[in-house]
Amino acid sequence: MSGTWSGRKPVVGWVGALAAATAFLAGCGSTSPTARSTVTPSGSAPAAQVSTSTSSLGVFLVNSQGQTLYMTDADPEGTSGCYDACATAWPPLATTGDPTAAGDAVAKELSTSTRTDAITQVLYGGHPLYTYALDGSPGQTTGQGLVQQGGTWWVVGIDGTPIKNAPTTSTTASS
Repeated sequence: MSGTWSGRKPVVGWVGALAAATAFLAGCGSTSPTARSTVTPSGSAPAAQVSTSTSSLGVFLVNSQGQTLYMTDADPEGTSGCYDACATAWPPLATTGDPTAAGDAVAKELSTSTRTDAITQVLYGGHPLYTYALDGSPGQTTGQGLVQQGGTWWVVGIDGTPIKNAPTTSTTASS
């Protein structure tokens, strides 16, 4: 045996990538909100900041990196029901300090809730906030109106209610 794996590494890498993609997509179809998550949440800085961005949807909430913030109508009031595969696709906006508001975000609308996985999640207007793993750039809103994980996902307006307009791809960040 020569000790080389010539010709096998690309196949192994491709198979691994395919397996990872399949696992992610399989989780996107799950409707069970009761499972528990060990996912690393987005925005886990000492204190999460909620700011705003503007597009044809209007003015909506973003995190400190400019990622669009979403809510789902599947969440019970004031608590998250999104764990495991759901939290992989829709990472919760987490904080280890008091969240702050910037731009047109309203500070009095911010609060937190401790999830069953011990993550402190940021709420706005009483709704748990999430980013969407497939939003590739700041202000992108590809999760707008998606029906996944037992509910519909909406971009959050500055008044704390879901924006239910058609999806868009053009955005301008503000701070």
